[in-house]
Amino acid sequence: MILWLSPLDGRHHCPEWLHPSERDALEDLPPQRSQEVLRSRVLLRRLAARVLGCTPQAVPLRADPGELPQLHHGQGWHLSLSHSRGAALAAMARQPLGVDLEASNRPIAPPLARRFFSPQEAHALDVLEREHGSQWAQRQRLACWLAKESLCKLLNQPLLPILKSWRYDPGRQVLVHGQGQVIPCRVGCSGQWSWGCCAMAPVLPKLWTGTGSGDVSCHDADPGA
Repeated sequence: MILWLSPLDGRHHCPEWLHPSERDALEDLPPQRSQEVLRSRVLLRRLAARVLGCTPQAVPLRADPGELPQLHHGQGWHLSLSHSRGAALAAMARQPLGVDLEASNRPIAPPLARRFFSPQEAHALDVLEREHGSQWAQRQRLACWLAKESLCKLLNQPLLPILKSWRYDPGRQVLVHGQGQVIPCRVGCSGQWSWGCCAMAPVLPKLWTGTGSGDVSCHDADPGA
């Protein structure tokens, strides 16, 4: 599994790389949102091009807004994509996966956790906040959110039921359903960004960082959120 985290600057502004239906869909979005969607899909094509050994323009990819990105012609790779506040996380693996990206300082306040997480999980987070302090608890609430958002992408299901029915276990690096199902999940951070990544089987992601203009670094994606 490869994750590529990059800022979405002008080096990713290549609308000619997108499928015509993707470009048409951009016209219905507000300008800032359209730019972010465009550049995130360019990043995903750059990742796929490096893995497949072709040019970004030749990647057989469709990634219409609101749809799961897909490679055609039986490439044997699965894709996921998330973008937030001027950065994106593109991902490829040999198994279905889901990823989520958030700013590390995004607040997930206790009332939000109490409203959307299960009562048991929200209560456990409240207890931990009293024991370890608000800053530590904020990181844990964000980790839970990232894990569940990435599971939403993996399962292609609405977010609200996942927030309620799944619990993130950071010690085991898994999400646990109320009925006992377990799905591996990693949560980590890189600078000002935090990410979550889910797959059906355990895997150690490789995290690439940089824009792709000769400054991409690669290392194991150790947990750290």
